[in-house]
Amino acid sequence: MTPFGLRARQRLGGLLLAGSFACACGGAQPSPNTAEVKNSPTAPAKSAEDSSLSGLRERLAAGEKLSELNVAAKAFGPKLGAVLAESSALASLVSLNVSDNELGAEGARALSQSPHLKALRELDLGGNDIGDEGAQAIAQAPSWPLLETLNLSGNSIGNGGVGALAHGALARLSSLDLSMNGIGDQGLATLLNGEVTLQSLYLLGCEIGPAGAKTLAQAKRSSKLEVLALSGNNLGDEGAQALAKSTALQNLQTLDLCANGIGDQGALALAQASQLKKLKVLELFGNEIGSRGTAALRKRFGAGLHL
Repeated sequence: MTPFGLRARQRLGGLLLAGSFACACGGAQPSPNTAEVKNSPTAPAKSAEDSSLSGLRERLAAGEKLSELNVAAKAFGPKLGAVLAESSALASLVSLNVSDNELGAEGARALSQSPHLKALRELDLGGNDIGDEGAQAIAQAPSWPLLETLNLSGNSIGNGGVGALAHGALARLSSLDLSMNGIGDQGLATLLNGEVTLQSLYLLGCEIGPAGAKTLAQAKRSSKLEVLALSGNNLGDEGAQALAKSTALQNLQTLDLCANGIGDQGALALAQASQLKKLKVLELFGNEIGSRGTAALRKRFGAGLHL
């Protein structure tokens, strides 16, 4: 069975005219479909096509110190969390990709309790159906003081999980991907009313609508955002206009608004957005923008416009 995360990304790809989106949109960061293990810089890089959980366990038990580990899309199940959590070989691990492995809340909870992942900076948990319970465990992970980048796309996370992330222990988190979780505008408000200050926020297909766009446009915690991805959220012209008028998004450099039903009204508002002075890259594939709006956008953003 195809893992949920991959199915979710495939559905969203259809919304966004898959080919164009895959090449240019700056939204979600898809997980690789191959598994590989990379050694620390002092040892030669090595790839591992671990076909079983026992094979992965044996490799980790060999004592090889790793800086990166990628076991994406292997469908190892909840026990993968425990196998990784128990391995002292991961004490120097900086980047971990366990996306699309059917971890569930049990696997996420086990992983979050590991005493060995204190060096972790990047974690990809996309497509594991961890739900609110798993998100709460991740948010309170006691041994991840350096974690900066977290991908939780396609995980059936709702307002409860978002609330835990907003008030959790991940003090250094700067990039968060919640794409393909139906958090809605209420979940977004919960996140922005929390204690996490983000530089990159990915919310593709999160059902936030125009109300969510207005929340983003007005929230004080939006002021640090440099990258904002909102593809497939049915924002329409109303949402685009709200973002264009925002005084909170003054540091935004990249904005992804693909497949949002935006027409000339929204396009003109974005082209004339005097508050968004640092915005250089604007992605608008799959919208309904006519010649007038296109001309205005090209004049404002030049090569930074992807339409």
